[in-house]
Amino acid sequence: MVSFLGEHGERLAGVARGIKKPTAKWVAAFEPLGLVRVTFFGKEQADLKRITRCDLLASPLTLGHLESSLVMACLADLFDRVAREGVEDERLYRLLSACTRALKTRPGQALGILAYAEHWLLHCLGLLPHPGACGRCGGSDAPLVLFSEEQGWCCAACTPAEGPGLLPPGVREHLRRLRTAPAEEAPPLDPADPAQQAVTALLRQRLLAELGGRLRSYEVLWRLV
Repeated sequence: MVSFLGEHGERLAGVARGIKKPTAKWVAAFEPLGLVRVTFFGKEQADLKRITRCDLLASPLTLGHLESSLVMACLADLFDRVAREGVEDERLYRLLSACTRALKTRPGQALGILAYAEHWLLHCLGLLPHPGACGRCGGSDAPLVLFSEEQGWCCAACTPAEGPGLLPPGVREHLRRLRTAPAEEAPPLDPADPAQQAVTALLRQRLLAELGGRLRSYEVLWRLV
């Protein structure tokens, strides 16, 4: 069984018989994140239809680039979990298309593109409050130092200076970059930036928890990169 993200953001699935054989036709078209034109055959009310044709139009695959290939698998897993059959959300298609183009042009920044996608997927799911105003006091100037399940982003003006879960300086600025930059300009991963590291870990944990826990593709990514 093969699943696709339709141009309207809905999940589509079908049966591709014999595709695991090395000599199978269209085998290259079923790589993760490939842009394809697919034809289904079956009754309209059938739960699962047969794939009769699948033409590859574009692919983000960069031969020999392990990091980019691993991130492609992670993105495929994420969008397959988030998209729903019969439920359209064009934001999902636009986001995945943008990330796919960014991976093709900037394979060396794959981890930054993954963090960018995670941020916007949380936004699409309605699980990420806007960071422009503090969820407690409504302030927009003080640094953001905490994320609360109940109140969202909280600032230093109304949050105790000590306590568990406090975030380093620069969180508001990093979130602003994620919200305003296109995927092709997603902030590259910087191990020396504590704010970026903290935000990436926080959002990733929140997204994976929403999707039911750790994904196999992420486990492979963490083990190899």
